[in-house]
Amino acid sequence: MRAVHTSWLDLAPEPWKNGGGVTRTLAVDVAMPTGAAPRWRVSIADIERDGAYSRFDGYDRVSVVLSGAGVALRADRGASADGQDDVTVTLRPGEPTAFPGDVAMQAQLLDGPVRVLNLFVLRGSAVAEVEADATLNAGALPVTPGPVSTLRIVVAGSHFHIDTPCPGAASADDSAVGQDPLPPGSVQIVLRMAAPAPD
Repeated sequence: MRAVHTSWLDLAPEPWKNGGGVTRTLAVDVAMPTGAAPRWRVSIADIERDGAYSRFDGYDRVSVVLSGAGVALRADRGASADGQDDVTVTLRPGEPTAFPGDVAMQAQLLDGPVRVLNLFVLRGSAVAEVEADATLNAGALPVTPGPVSTLRIVVAGSHFHIDTPCPGAASADDSAVGQDPLPPGSVQIVLRMAAPAPD
C-alpha cells in the first residue's frame, strides 16, 4: 500500500457488529496470518440514536467525533474490567479519546446524530499516535518487537489519504511518515506495528 487518496463516502456502509448502526472501513490490517486477529483497523461510524456500543475484546480504541456535538459512553452494569460500574467516556469533536474495547458500553447522543472516526489497536501488536485538536497515544508493542512497519492515515473532510515510507525505511523511529502539515479540521493516525508472528 504505497498511497491512497479517495473519498470515504464512496465506501460501502457495513452493519455494526451489534447491529445497531453502520460503519465504513477506511483501512484494516491484512498482513496477519489467516485466521489471526488484525493488529489495527480504522473506520468511520454514523450514530443516529442511543443504544449499545460494539464490544471488541483485546483491543484498545481511540475515537474522534468528526461532526455533531458528541457521545457519552457508559459501561453496562458490571461490564468494566475491574468490576466497577462507573466507567464513563465522553467523545467530543476534535478530541481523540481512548477507552478499552473490552467493556460493553451504552451510547447516549449529546445533541443529535454524530459521525465518529474509530481506531482499533490490538494490544501488544501496535502503537498509534492520533492527532486532531490534541494528540493522544494508544496501544503497545512487545518488549522486543523485531521489525516494525509504519503507516500514516489522514482524514480530511470527506476524503482520506494513506501512505507508507519507502521500502526498507519503516522503523519505530521513522521520520519520513507524518511530517507533512496537517490540514485544519483533519485527523492524522500514525501506526507502528510489530511484524506478525510466522504461521
